[in-house]
Amino acid sequence: MGDVRVGTCSWTDATLLRSGWYPRGTKTSAALLRYYASNFTTVEVDSTFYAFPDRTRIFRWIARTPPGFLFNVKVWGLFTYHDVRRSSIPEQFRAMVSGTDSDRVTLKDVPKDVRGEVWNSFAQVLEPLHQAKRMGYLLFQLPPWIRYSEDALRYVRRVAEVTPPFRAAFEVRHRSWLEPGVRERFLETLREGNLAYVVVDEPQLRWTVPPQIHVTADWGAVIRFHGRNRVAWQKGAVPVAEKFRYAYDSTELTAWGRELLSLSDRVERLFVMFNNCFRDYAVRNAATMRCLLGGECRDPLDLQGHLDFGESGRGAENVSGPAGGD
Repeated sequence: MGDVRVGTCSWTDATLLRSGWYPRGTKTSAALLRYYASNFTTVEVDSTFYAFPDRTRIFRWIARTPPGFLFNVKVWGLFTYHDVRRSSIPEQFRAMVSGTDSDRVTLKDVPKDVRGEVWNSFAQVLEPLHQAKRMGYLLFQLPPWIRYSEDALRYVRRVAEVTPPFRAAFEVRHRSWLEPGVRERFLETLREGNLAYVVVDEPQLRWTVPPQIHVTADWGAVIRFHGRNRVAWQKGAVPVAEKFRYAYDSTELTAWGRELLSLSDRVERLFVMFNNCFRDYAVRNAATMRCLLGGECRDPLDLQGHLDFGESGRGAENVSGPAGGD
C-alpha cells in the first residue's frame, strides 16, 4: 500500500471558520494552520489561484506545520486560461500586459515572450516548498470552457516541459477530453509528461467529467471530491460556496473507499482531497475517508466541532460513483 494522504482544499474557507470546527479562540493564521495540520497530513492551497504567493508566507507555512506535511498548490489562474485581476500580476510584468481598459486579464493579453518569465517567477516563489520536501503537487485545473483540441493538447505538453522539478496534476472540467477516440491520446500525453490525471467526483451533467480512475504518473495519483450538488451546478448565478454545499454520506464514501484502497496498492502516493468546502463538510468527509483507508479513526463530532445546523447538507441525489479505468 502506498502513502495515502487525505485532506481538504482549504483551511481558511470562510464558512469553515464559522462552522465551529476550529477550537474557540483559534483565530490567527498561524493557529489555524497549526490546528489543521494536527488533524491532517496534507492540504491544497487555493489562494495561489488568485494571486502570486508571497515567499515569506511560504516559509511561514513550512514553519507552522510538522515535518512531512505536504502542500498541494493550485497554480495561478492566468496559467490555466482563467482571467485574473490586473492587480494580481507582479509589478515587474504589469506594464508588459495589454488590455488597459479592463481590470481582468487573460493569458492572451500576455506577450508570448513574457509568459515564460512570469512562470519562472511563480515557480521560484514555490521553490522553498520543494527544497524542504513539503510540496505535494501543482494543480493545473482547466476551466469547463476549455474542450479537447490539438491546441489544448499542445498546452498539456508544455505544462509537462515547464513544471519539473515539481510534480504536477492535471484536471480537466469538460467531458470532451474523455470521449471515445480522444481519451487514450489525452491520457498517453499525460503519461509521457509524467502528469497525474486528476480523478474527480462531481455532479454528472451534460458537460461534466465522469468519475473514471486513470493512473498516468509514476509518482502517484490524485482524486478531488467536489460534492454532488447538481442543482447548484446547473444554476448560472449562485455563490461559489453554494456549489460545494454537499456532504457525502457513509454509503458514498464507502463505495469510493473500496476503489481507493485498490488504487493505493498501485501507486507510490495517493492524494485524496475534499473540495466540498462548505462549513465543516470537507473536514468531516476527509476524516471519515481517512478511517476507511486504514488511517486514524476518530468520532466525527470530536473532529468537526459541535454545531448542529439542523440539515444534512446534501445538495442532490446520488448521481455518480467511482468507475474503473486503467
